[in-house]
Amino acid sequence: MASLLTLQIQNKHCANILHITDTHLFADEDGALLGIKSNASFLSVINEIKRGNRKYDLIVATGDFVQDGSKKSYARFAEQIKQFNTPCVWLAGNHDNFSYMQEVFSNYQLAENKVVSLGDNWLIVLLNSQVVGQACGLLPQSELQFLEKTLLAHTDKNVMVFLHHHPINSGCYWLDEHILKNSNELEEIVKKFPSIKGLGWGHIHQQQDHVWHNCHAFSTPSTCFQFKPNCYEFQLSNDEAPGWREITLNEDGTIESSVFRIADNLFLPDVSQKGY
Repeated sequence: MASLLTLQIQNKHCANILHITDTHLFADEDGALLGIKSNASFLSVINEIKRGNRKYDLIVATGDFVQDGSKKSYARFAEQIKQFNTPCVWLAGNHDNFSYMQEVFSNYQLAENKVVSLGDNWLIVLLNSQVVGQACGLLPQSELQFLEKTLLAHTDKNVMVFLHHHPINSGCYWLDEHILKNSNELEEIVKKFPSIKGLGWGHIHQQQDHVWHNCHAFSTPSTCFQFKPNCYEFQLSNDEAPGWREITLNEDGTIESSVFRIADNLFLPDVSQKGY
C-alpha cells in the first residue's frame, strides 16, 4: 500500500482543492509551443489565482508539466507552486520524465504520495496512466489493484480520483485516439465502489463535466493553449483562455467544482498548426 499523506483542513465541513494541469513549460524563458509562450501563460494563471486570495487545502497537478524534458522546467513549476504554502501532489503525463519529476520535486518538498487523507471525510487517490513513449494512456493491473485495495482499506471515506488521461470520450476524434485505453476497467471499479464521488484529469486541454455512474467526472483546461471542442482533426481554440479548476469536497460527499480562466487573455495560439 502506498504511503498515506494525512492533511488537516481549514474548514471541517469542506476541503478545497486547486487543480492545475498541462503547463508544458520550457527551460528557455521565451520557449513557445503552438504560438503560446507557455512559461508566461502559466505565470499569468498563477498570478490570477494569487489575486483571488482563496485558501486551498491541497494542490493537485496532473501531468504534462514540461515540453522540453528539462529539469529546469520542472523546477520552474515547483518554484511557483511553493509560493502557495499548500501541500501539492502530482502525477505524470505522457510528456513527462518521471525520474526527473521525482528528483526535482523532492527538492521542493512536493509530495510524491499517491493517497491523501483530506480531513475526516475524504480520500484523494492518484493513478499513473503514463505509457512511456506514447500519447495514449493505460492503467496497468498494478494501478487498478492499488485503487481497489485502497478503496477497500478506507470504506469510511468519500474518494476523489485523479489521473492524466481521459477515460471518457472527449468528442474529438483525434484526441480520443489518445484516450485511456482500458477505461472500461476503471469504469468497472467506479461502478463497483459508490464511494468514488469524483474523477478528474487533464490531457485534453478542455473543460468538460460528466456524470459517470455515481461520480462527478471532469477535465480541467491547460494553463497554456486549449484544443477546440468537437473536432474530428487537430484544431486549436482561439477563444478560450488558459485556466484552472477549483474543487470543493463537502462533508456530505457532494462535490462542487468551477473552472476559472485568466481575465485578460493575451495568449493566442497559432491556429494554422496541425499538431505538435
